[in-house]
Amino acid sequence: MAPRGAAFLLWAALSSVCAPAFASTLDLAPRPVGADARLAALDADLSTPVTPGAGLTQSEQGAKSMPGPGGAALRSFLIPGWGQLATGHKTQAAVFFGLEVATWTSYATFQHQGALRRDSYFDTARLFAGIDLASVPESYRKLLGQYRSSDVYNQYVVLREATYFYEDPAERAQYIASRSIPDANAWSWGDSYDEFLRYKEQRRASEQAFKNAQYTLGFAVINRMVSAIAAARTASHHHAESEALGGGAQPGHPTARLAWAVAPGAGLMPDARVACVVRF
Repeated sequence: MAPRGAAFLLWAALSSVCAPAFASTLDLAPRPVGADARLAALDADLSTPVTPGAGLTQSEQGAKSMPGPGGAALRSFLIPGWGQLATGHKTQAAVFFGLEVATWTSYATFQHQGALRRDSYFDTARLFAGIDLASVPESYRKLLGQYRSSDVYNQYVVLREATYFYEDPAERAQYIASRSIPDANAWSWGDSYDEFLRYKEQRRASEQAFKNAQYTLGFAVINRMVSAIAAARTASHHHAESEALGGGAQPGHPTARLAWAVAPGAGLMPDARVACVVRF
């Protein structure tokens, strides 16, 4: 009985040294006392490479294969919902991706509306005010909706400012010549007051549509940021759970396996084998 007790104490001492040192993941695989075939099985077991994450459930292995917080955030910033899909949250992925599709659809719609309404007020100006707005600056398009004719603008704005600010006739004449609407860009709504009002409304509607398109671009940026933050938080949560489950060796956290077997040996001394396999 004494030799068997000594063997047991030897096994206990080795396990107490190996197990606490690598307590991250310790897989005790005891082998009961048996025939020599038991020892052969132990040799085969120790010669088999240890695969990181072996023995984990399918969900735990899926958590180990998920992208990290940075990778998930980058995916969702490029394509909203991609990071959620990579971390297994299909419903969130569908929501963020659906918002992305709706955003760009709205942007294209508003741009198209703005272009159509711009063409409408261009046609109104050409037919009723006698000016082609495609070849004039934006400032002229604004003045066209504020003054009934270019002569009214020249007389009541340019001439009045020149008289008020300049006393020298030469400077006044120079100011009038530089600020007045030239004949090439002259316009007059005549008696078409209703068309003048229509032009103002068409131009306002066109500008509002283009502004709405810009708002959708801002929403697209917000959708990407929210999706990226949510994906990073989800990935971080999954990785924290995976590390808590001890799924495989991580840098700075080694894993260890302790295997032992005892079989009757020659005489009174049993044949005992103990091994501690460490993976860094």
